[in-house]
Amino acid sequence: MPLYEGLGSGGEKTAVVIDLGEAFTKCGFAGETGPRCIIPSVIKKAGLPKPIKVVQYNINTEELYSYLKEFIHILYFRHLLVNPRDRRVVVIESVLCPSHFRETLTRVLFKYFEVPVFYVVVFYRAMYC
Repeated sequence: MPLYEGLGSGGEKTAVVIDLGEAFTKCGFAGETGPRCIIPSVIKKAGLPKPIKVVQYNINTEELYSYLKEFIHILYFRHLLVNPRDRRVVVIESVLCPSHFRETLTRVLFKYFEVPVFYVVVFYRAMYC
């Protein structure tokens, strides 16, 4: 929870910001100077020797749904320590992200985590470097 949240904020809770990258994911709260955590974009499954990448564009939707559900659960309940039903969500994604990934992520956030508001910011500045 942001330190300044209880100090006259009018009851409005700050939004969760998630930047899902292929290698690392950054997450934190809007208005803070930097991300709360930067973690590898992988999940570990029992019985598999290597971790599974969460941001994959070439797998079927049900597998992607399962991976995203588990990964976002880790973000909310291990790193951010907030209830997803109480917070708006801003997701930053690449301009090259396919629509099926965005649709699956939307389904996970609305149906499984029941977030009140979800906003996608398409990041394209890296293409001009």
